Amino acid sequence: MRRLTHLLIVIIMTPLLGQAGENDLYDFLWLDPDKQVYVLQNKIYPKEKSLYIDLGYISNLSSDFEDVNGAQIKLGYYFKEEWAFEINYNQYASKTNSAYESVKIVNDTEPFVRRMNESLSLFLIWSPFYGKINTFNKIYYFDWSFGVGTGTLKAESNLNSVRNPANPNTFDSERYNPVQFKSNVKFHINKNLHLGVEFLNTNYEAGSPKFPGRKEWKQNNDLIFSLGVSF
Repeated sequence: MRRLTHLLIVIIMTPLLGQAGENDLYDFLWLDPDKQVYVLQNKIYPKEKSLYIDLGYISNLSSDFEDVNGAQIKLGYYFKEEWAFEINYNQYASKTNSAYESVKIVNDTEPFVRRMNESLSLFLIWSPFYGKINTFNKIYYFDWSFGVGTGTLKAESNLNSVRNPANPNTFDSERYNPVQFKSNVKFHINKNLHLGVEFLNTNYEAGSPKFPGRKEWKQNNDLIFSLGVSF
């Protein structure tokens, strides 16, 4: 009787053990870190052979003694899905701030100021990343690009007059050929409209009051908010 009972238990449990083993094997394969799954989604807004025009507002991040803003217009063309050429024109406007007035009053001298006036640049753009964000039950598509470029930067500074406090404060025109880098995130409103946020880093060689005859690398950084059309 005891042997018969054991045999019945084995017969009943064998299918259950087999089913449990299959599930464990499935879970193991699914969670195996060596297995990789790639999800390919069709691009809703392809870029190849498309032209775009953006208008932007510039907020300068580098000036200590002036409040600087400006306007940007850029024209670009994607000759490949991930590659584009882009032309940028930036126009700046400046006015002295409270830090400038404080230094002038405390030290009884004019602080050194180099202000940007305008720039015209050509960029090579690389757009390796694209994706989408689901916010408030609405999907927004975006592209993330990087760029490198050069061109002409027009500026002015009081480098010559600030070295001699007896001279009146005057600004002299300057011209540079900068090396520029940028990163841009573009959010698509629809097929033709998009919003952009861009960080622009401009590097140029210039003199300073301490070493007026020796050129050193300087930086100018801008944050740019833009609205554009693609077609």
